[in-house]
Amino acid sequence: MTMASETPEFDGPTESTGTEMSAAAAWVAGRRFPLEVGEIRVDERGRIRSRDDAAPLRLGFAYRGVEYRAEVKTASEPQVRLTAELGKLPYSMEIGEGRRLIRRILHESARVPHGRIGLSEDDDIRLEAASTPPAPFTPASLMATLTALLFDFQPYLDLVGRVLDDARRAKTADTPGRAG
Repeated sequence: MTMASETPEFDGPTESTGTEMSAAAAWVAGRRFPLEVGEIRVDERGRIRSRDDAAPLRLGFAYRGVEYRAEVKTASEPQVRLTAELGKLPYSMEIGEGRRLIRRILHESARVPHGRIGLSEDDDIRLEAASTPPAPFTPASLMATLTALLFDFQPYLDLVGRVLDDARRAKTADTPGRAG
């Protein structure tokens, strides 16, 4: 039995003869399927390589105008951690009721079992959530895990977004020389 670390790397299709195809066949034969997140990488020349390090994978995406970051640990038990900076807590002068509502939303979001929406020391409103993806840990299960985390927090994210939009509108309307 050939161990995965002993299998040759597949450099991708080239114009060379059977050597490259033999390497590809050996590489595929040495893998278990489905391939899981973190098992392979693509090098700077576009070749498929085994990924041997246990460093977390990082990715980012935008959803409904907010930038999210995910850190994916692929070691013995995979873990997906999702974070986002949602905005600043409005000043009382901007929208006092909104400030109180944000604090209430933060308190209520603690009911979500996989994370929370909280405040930093600088009054940044921040989402922090984490979950263990289902096995096998394929790209599809990674997407399902990220989607489930967003779905769990969506009502709170919507409310925070509305309050922050109201605060921006109130600030713009109060700025001299600007029409509201």
